[in-house]
Amino acid sequence: MSITRRTLDHQDRQRRYIEVTGENPVPHPETLVLFLHGSLQSGSVARNFTANTFDALATDTTTVLYPDGVGRHFNDLRRGLTESARTLGVDDVGFLKTLISIYDPARVIGCGFSNGGQMLLRMLCEAPATLAGVALFGSAAPTDDNMICSTERWVPTPILCVQGTADPIVPYNGGLAGISEFNRGKARSALDSARFLAQLNHAGEHVTTRPAEGVRVDSFAGEAPVELWSIEGMGHLVPARKRLDPRLGPGTDKVVGAQLVREFFAL
Repeated sequence: MSITRRTLDHQDRQRRYIEVTGENPVPHPETLVLFLHGSLQSGSVARNFTANTFDALATDTTTVLYPDGVGRHFNDLRRGLTESARTLGVDDVGFLKTLISIYDPARVIGCGFSNGGQMLLRMLCEAPATLAGVALFGSAAPTDDNMICSTERWVPTPILCVQGTADPIVPYNGGLAGISEFNRGKARSALDSARFLAQLNHAGEHVTTRPAEGVRVDSFAGEAPVELWSIEGMGHLVPARKRLDPRLGPGTDKVVGAQLVREFFAL
Protein backbone atom coordinates (compact mmCIF):
# COMPACT_ATOMS: atom_id res chain seq x y z
CA MET A 1 0.00 0.00 0.00
CA SER A 2 1.19 3.52 -0.86
CA ILE A 3 -0.07 6.68 0.90
CA THR A 4 0.59 10.12 -0.62
CA ARG A 5 -0.50 13.63 0.36
CA ARG A 6 -1.40 15.71 -2.67
CA THR A 7 -2.75 19.16 -3.52
CA LEU A 8 -4.97 20.56 -6.24
CA ASP A 9 -5.53 24.22 -7.14
CA HIS A 10 -9.21 24.96 -7.57
CA GLN A 11 -11.22 28.20 -7.29
CA ASP A 12 -8.04 30.09 -6.29
CA ARG A 13 -7.52 27.74 -3.34
CA GLN A 14 -5.05 24.97 -2.71
CA ARG A 15 -7.13 21.92 -1.87
CA ARG A 16 -5.55 18.96 -0.10
CA TYR A 17 -6.29 15.26 -0.28
CA ILE A 18 -4.74 11.93 0.66
CA GLU A 19 -4.26 9.25 -1.99
CA VAL A 20 -4.10 5.56 -1.09
CA THR A 21 -3.13 3.03 -3.78
CA GLY A 22 -1.62 -0.40 -4.18
CA GLU A 23 2.14 -0.67 -4.64
CA ASN A 24 1.87 -0.75 -8.45
CA PRO A 25 -1.20 1.32 -9.35
CA VAL A 26 -2.45 1.52 -12.92
CA PRO A 27 -2.54 5.04 -14.47
CA HIS A 28 -6.36 5.10 -14.63
CA PRO A 29 -7.95 3.00 -11.89
CA GLU A 30 -10.95 0.81 -12.59
CA THR A 31 -12.54 2.19 -9.41
CA LEU A 32 -11.98 5.46 -7.58
CA VAL A 33 -13.32 5.55 -4.01
CA LEU A 34 -13.87 9.00 -2.51
CA PHE A 35 -14.26 9.21 1.27
CA LEU A 36 -15.65 12.59 2.38
CA HIS A 37 -15.19 13.42 6.06
CA GLY A 38 -17.72 14.83 8.49
CA SER A 39 -17.96 18.27 10.11
CA LEU A 40 -14.80 19.49 11.88
CA GLN A 41 -12.79 16.63 10.38
CA SER A 42 -10.23 16.29 7.58
CA GLY A 43 -9.07 13.50 5.32
CA SER A 44 -6.40 12.53 7.82
CA VAL A 45 -8.89 12.54 10.71
CA ALA A 46 -11.32 10.48 8.63
CA ARG A 47 -8.72 7.76 8.10
CA ASN A 48 -8.14 7.53 11.84
CA PHE A 49 -11.87 7.85 12.61
CA THR A 50 -12.59 4.78 10.48
CA ALA A 51 -9.60 2.82 11.84
CA ASN A 52 -8.05 2.90 8.34
CA THR A 53 -10.62 0.35 7.21
CA PHE A 54 -11.27 2.19 3.92
CA ASP A 55 -7.54 2.14 3.13
CA ALA A 56 -7.94 -1.62 2.77
CA LEU A 57 -10.14 -1.07 -0.30
CA ALA A 58 -7.11 0.21 -2.22
CA THR A 59 -5.47 -2.11 -4.75
CA ASP A 60 -3.47 -1.61 -7.93
CA THR A 61 -6.79 -1.06 -9.75
CA THR A 62 -8.72 0.74 -6.98
CA THR A 63 -7.57 4.10 -5.63
CA VAL A 64 -8.96 5.62 -2.44
CA LEU A 65 -8.97 9.41 -1.94
CA TYR A 66 -9.69 11.42 1.22
CA PRO A 67 -10.28 15.08 0.23
CA ASP A 68 -10.23 17.92 2.77
CA GLY A 69 -13.13 20.34 2.98
CA VAL A 70 -12.59 24.10 3.36
CA GLY A 71 -12.67 25.13 7.00
CA ARG A 72 -13.12 21.43 7.82
CA HIS A 73 -16.49 21.33 6.04
CA PHE A 74 -17.93 20.63 2.61
CA ASN A 75 -20.54 22.92 1.07
CA ASP A 76 -23.33 20.37 1.15
CA LEU A 77 -26.99 20.61 0.08
CA ARG A 78 -28.55 21.57 3.44
CA ARG A 79 -30.01 25.03 3.75
CA GLY A 80 -29.15 24.91 7.47
CA LEU A 81 -25.38 24.73 6.83
CA THR A 82 -23.78 28.05 7.87
CA GLU A 83 -20.06 27.16 7.91
CA SER A 84 -17.39 29.03 5.94
CA ALA A 85 -17.66 26.53 3.09
CA ARG A 86 -21.12 28.01 2.50
CA THR A 87 -20.48 31.67 3.30
CA LEU A 88 -17.37 31.69 1.06
CA GLY A 89 -19.28 30.07 -1.78
CA VAL A 90 -16.92 27.11 -2.06
CA ASP A 91 -17.60 25.11 -5.22
CA ASP A 92 -17.12 21.60 -3.84
CA VAL A 93 -19.08 20.04 -6.70
CA GLY A 94 -16.56 21.53 -9.13
CA PHE A 95 -13.64 20.55 -6.90
CA LEU A 96 -14.72 16.90 -6.72
CA LYS A 97 -15.40 16.73 -10.47
CA THR A 98 -11.91 18.15 -11.14
CA LEU A 99 -10.35 15.71 -8.70
CA ILE A 100 -12.11 12.79 -10.39
CA SER A 101 -10.99 13.96 -13.84
CA ILE A 102 -7.33 13.71 -12.81
CA TYR A 103 -7.71 9.96 -12.33
CA ASP A 104 -10.20 9.31 -15.16
CA PRO A 105 -11.51 6.10 -13.56
CA ALA A 106 -13.99 3.66 -15.04
CA ARG A 107 -16.32 4.26 -12.06
CA VAL A 108 -16.46 6.37 -8.91
CA ILE A 109 -17.90 5.25 -5.58
CA GLY A 110 -18.54 8.06 -3.10
CA CYS A 111 -18.52 7.34 0.63
CA GLY A 112 -19.42 10.11 3.05
CA PHE A 113 -19.91 10.55 6.77
CA SER A 114 -22.38 13.17 8.02
CA ASN A 115 -21.45 16.46 6.25
CA GLY A 116 -19.52 14.37 3.71
CA GLY A 117 -22.58 12.27 2.99
CA GLN A 118 -24.69 15.39 2.53
CA MET A 119 -22.06 16.62 0.05
CA LEU A 120 -22.50 13.41 -1.94
CA LEU A 121 -26.25 14.02 -2.04
CA ARG A 122 -25.50 17.44 -3.52
CA MET A 123 -23.30 15.73 -6.12
CA LEU A 124 -26.20 13.44 -7.05
CA CYS A 125 -28.40 16.50 -7.55
CA GLU A 126 -25.96 18.81 -9.35
CA ALA A 127 -23.51 16.43 -11.05
CA PRO A 128 -25.74 13.50 -12.02
CA ALA A 129 -24.03 10.35 -13.34
CA THR A 130 -20.64 11.46 -11.97
CA LEU A 131 -20.89 8.84 -9.23
CA ALA A 132 -21.61 5.18 -9.94
CA GLY A 133 -22.59 4.53 -6.33
CA VAL A 134 -22.87 6.28 -2.98
CA ALA A 135 -22.54 5.14 0.64
CA LEU A 136 -24.02 7.45 3.28
CA PHE A 137 -23.05 7.11 6.94
CA GLY A 138 -25.08 9.12 9.46
CA SER A 139 -26.40 11.19 6.55
CA ALA A 140 -30.18 10.95 6.32
CA ALA A 141 -31.52 13.15 3.52
CA PRO A 142 -32.74 16.60 4.59
CA THR A 143 -36.40 17.51 4.39
CA ASP A 144 -37.54 19.33 1.23
CA ASP A 145 -37.50 22.74 2.93
CA ASN A 146 -33.89 22.16 4.04
CA MET A 147 -32.47 21.50 0.55
CA ILE A 148 -30.80 24.21 -1.54
CA CYS A 149 -30.80 22.18 -4.75
CA SER A 150 -33.38 20.37 -6.85
CA THR A 151 -33.59 16.66 -7.65
CA GLU A 152 -34.92 17.34 -11.17
CA ARG A 153 -31.69 16.14 -12.84
CA TRP A 154 -31.26 13.09 -10.59
CA VAL A 155 -29.91 9.97 -12.28
CA PRO A 156 -30.71 6.67 -10.49
CA THR A 157 -27.61 5.60 -8.56
CA PRO A 158 -27.16 2.63 -6.17
CA ILE A 159 -27.13 3.91 -2.58
CA LEU A 160 -26.07 2.27 0.68
CA CYS A 161 -27.25 3.98 3.88
CA VAL A 162 -25.95 3.17 7.37
CA GLN A 163 -27.53 4.76 10.44
CA GLY A 164 -27.36 4.16 14.19
CA THR A 165 -30.57 4.13 16.20
CA ALA A 166 -28.80 5.98 19.05
CA ASP A 167 -27.37 8.78 16.87
CA PRO A 168 -27.37 11.99 18.99
CA ILE A 169 -26.48 14.26 16.03
CA VAL A 170 -28.75 13.05 13.21
CA PRO A 171 -31.84 11.58 14.93
CA TYR A 172 -32.75 8.14 13.62
CA ASN A 173 -36.44 9.08 13.70
CA GLY A 174 -35.86 12.44 12.02
CA GLY A 175 -35.89 16.04 13.23
CA LEU A 176 -33.30 18.77 13.79
CA ALA A 177 -29.77 17.59 13.05
CA GLY A 178 -26.68 19.05 14.73
CA ILE A 179 -25.72 20.18 18.21
CA SER A 180 -27.66 22.93 20.03
CA GLU A 181 -27.39 26.21 18.11
CA PHE A 182 -25.14 24.61 15.50
CA ASN A 183 -28.02 22.77 13.90
CA ARG A 184 -28.16 21.81 10.24
CA GLY A 185 -31.92 22.01 9.79
CA LYS A 186 -34.35 19.13 9.63
CA ALA A 187 -33.45 15.64 8.46
CA ARG A 188 -35.82 12.88 7.40
CA SER A 189 -35.99 9.75 9.49
CA ALA A 190 -33.60 7.03 8.38
CA LEU A 191 -36.40 4.96 6.82
CA ASP A 192 -38.11 7.97 5.22
CA SER A 193 -34.75 8.98 3.77
CA ALA A 194 -34.29 5.51 2.27
CA ARG A 195 -37.80 5.63 0.82
CA PHE A 196 -37.14 9.10 -0.62
CA LEU A 197 -33.92 7.94 -2.29
CA ALA A 198 -35.58 4.76 -3.53
CA GLN A 199 -38.34 6.82 -5.14
CA LEU A 200 -35.74 8.97 -6.92
CA ASN A 201 -34.02 5.77 -8.07
CA HIS A 202 -37.29 4.20 -9.26
CA ALA A 203 -36.49 1.30 -6.92
CA GLY A 204 -39.42 -0.96 -6.17
CA GLU A 205 -40.09 -3.80 -3.78
CA HIS A 206 -39.26 -3.12 -0.12
CA VAL A 207 -37.99 -6.10 1.86
CA THR A 208 -36.81 -6.10 5.48
CA THR A 209 -34.28 -8.63 6.76
CA ARG A 210 -32.31 -9.06 9.99
CA PRO A 211 -28.92 -10.59 9.12
CA ALA A 212 -27.64 -10.36 12.71
CA GLU A 213 -28.91 -9.51 16.15
CA GLY A 214 -29.42 -5.76 16.41
CA VAL A 215 -29.06 -5.22 12.66
CA ARG A 216 -32.01 -4.45 10.36
CA VAL A 217 -31.69 -4.09 6.58
CA ASP A 218 -34.38 -2.38 4.52
CA SER A 219 -33.79 -3.12 0.83
CA PHE A 220 -35.48 -1.44 -2.14
CA ALA A 221 -34.87 -3.49 -5.28
CA GLY A 222 -34.19 -2.19 -8.77
CA GLU A 223 -31.45 -1.40 -11.26
CA ALA A 224 -30.30 1.27 -8.79
CA PRO A 225 -31.09 -0.33 -5.43
CA VAL A 226 -31.17 1.37 -2.05
CA GLU A 227 -30.24 -0.39 1.18
CA LEU A 228 -30.61 1.00 4.70
CA TRP A 229 -28.62 -0.73 7.42
CA SER A 230 -30.00 0.25 10.84
CA ILE A 231 -27.61 -0.59 13.68
CA GLU A 232 -29.33 -0.85 17.04
CA GLY A 233 -27.68 1.25 19.75
CA MET A 234 -25.03 2.79 17.47
CA GLY A 235 -24.26 6.51 17.57
CA HIS A 236 -23.08 9.04 14.98
CA LEU A 237 -20.16 7.28 13.34
CA VAL A 238 -18.90 5.01 10.61
CA PRO A 239 -18.97 1.51 12.10
CA ALA A 240 -15.46 0.24 12.78
CA ARG A 241 -13.84 -1.49 15.70
CA LYS A 242 -12.49 1.66 17.30
CA ARG A 243 -13.26 3.60 20.47
CA LEU A 244 -14.41 7.15 19.65
CA ASP A 245 -15.54 10.32 21.43
CA PRO A 246 -18.50 9.32 23.65
CA ARG A 247 -20.31 12.50 22.61
CA LEU A 248 -20.93 10.78 19.26
CA GLY A 249 -22.81 7.98 20.98
CA PRO A 250 -21.99 4.29 21.34
CA GLY A 251 -19.82 2.37 18.93
CA THR A 252 -20.57 -1.09 17.58
CA ASP A 253 -18.93 -4.36 16.68
CA LYS A 254 -21.93 -5.65 14.72
CA VAL A 255 -20.71 -4.47 11.30
CA VAL A 256 -17.76 -2.66 9.68
CA GLY A 257 -18.72 0.15 7.31
CA ALA A 258 -15.90 -0.44 4.82
CA GLN A 259 -16.87 -4.11 4.53
CA LEU A 260 -20.49 -3.16 3.81
CA VAL A 261 -19.20 -0.88 1.03
CA ARG A 262 -16.98 -3.64 -0.36
CA GLU A 263 -19.90 -6.08 -0.52
CA PHE A 264 -22.62 -3.68 -1.75
CA PHE A 265 -20.50 -2.32 -4.61
CA ALA A 266 -18.60 -5.59 -5.28
CA LEU A 267 -15.17 -4.02 -4.75
